[in-house]
Parts: sequence; structure tokens; C-alpha cells
Amino acid sequence: MPGLDSVETPVSRIQVLALPYDRDSVLVALRARASTPRPSTAALDSAFANFRGPFVAFSAAVYRVSKLRDTVAQLGTRLASLPAGTPEYEALRAHGERAADSLRAAEARRDRARTALDAARTTSLPRTDSLRQAIHVWEDSTYRDWDSIVRILVERRHHQPIADTTDATGRVRMMLPPGRWWISARSWDVGDPNAEWYWNVPADADTVVLSSATGHHQPRY
Repeated sequence: MPGLDSVETPVSRIQVLALPYDRDSVLVALRARASTPRPSTAALDSAFANFRGPFVAFSAAVYRVSKLRDTVAQLGTRLASLPAGTPEYEALRAHGERAADSLRAAEARRDRARTALDAARTTSLPRTDSLRQAIHVWEDSTYRDWDSIVRILVERRHHQPIADTTDATGRVRMMLPPGRWWISARSWDVGDPNAEWYWNVPADADTVVLSSATGHHQPRY
């Protein structure tokens, strides 16, 4: 393929790699020859699930407070520009008071959500450290030959990986030499601190779209 017109993703400012080999096929081959099975992740997945709800609730509460603060500030600026005592002034002042009441209520909900999140972090996450460590030890052993295998593939294909970063619109243009290429990227899931989106998509068209339809949503162990 002489070139790739663009890579499109809903996420801006993430690194995109064009690889002259199929990354997933290397991972599958290495896992197939592992001397021991991958440690169970059931306990980790359960802990992540228990943490996800409080995290999402707190994130939503913080966003709500931020939006209401902006509204209160904007109403205050508009109110300062109006003559006191006029009907427009009084209507805007009443609107501002209601917005301020909503802000105080939202701040209280945010504080309660923070307390719930802190409790979930204290009870759920510390016990995951040893489980994560077991997975990391297994991965270090299973993938120890990764660098040498990839180096051989790159030498055989006579092409080096190409890296770039998506712009504010979530796009990047990459010019690729002729040959088979795969577009690989990762992006943290903003709604879950223990999950990510992962893509490894063949560059078989002028435009490669990295979306939920072409990627995998997976835990970040």
C-alpha cells in the first residue's frame, strides 16, 4: 500500500503506530508456548467492577459542578451589566439564585460521591496489588522474547514502525511505504480508570477508523 490517507479516532492526542507486522499474531504465538497458564483475573475483574460505579458517579458529579459554576459565573456577569430594579434584572437575579441553589446541591452530591469513591478505593483496590503482580510476572516471562521477534520481523519486512499523534480532531495522516501494515493504538477509557481501548487494525484502506467497532475494550492490569 503506497500510503494511508488518514487514521480517524474519536479520541484526540493519542499515539498511533503503523507496524509492518501483525502485533496480535505475535502475542498469540507467545501465549501459545507459555509454560504456565495465565493467572486468573476473576478477582481483579470483580474489584474493578466494584470501583467503576463510584468512579463514574464521582466523575459525573464533578462535571455537573463545573457546568453549574460556569452558569453561575455567566449569570453574574450578565447581571452586573444590567440596571438594578428593572424587570430583566429581577428575572435574571432570580435565575441566578436558582442556579446557585443547584450548584450548592451539586457540590453536596459531589462530596458524597467523593466519600463513596474513597471508601471503594480503600476496600477494593489494595487487595488487587498482589493479583496484578502475579499477572505482570507471568507477562514478563511469556513475552520475554518480544523484542527479538519484533526485531526479526522488522528486518525481514525492511520497514521500521512509524509513530504519530492524532490532532485535536482525532485524525492523523500517515504516509506508508508499500507493503502490509497494521495500525495500533491504545486509549484510556475516561469512564473507567482500570480499562482501555486497544486497536490493531489492518491498513487495508485509504482511511482507517479507530472506533468501538474496530477496537477492543479491555482491563488495564
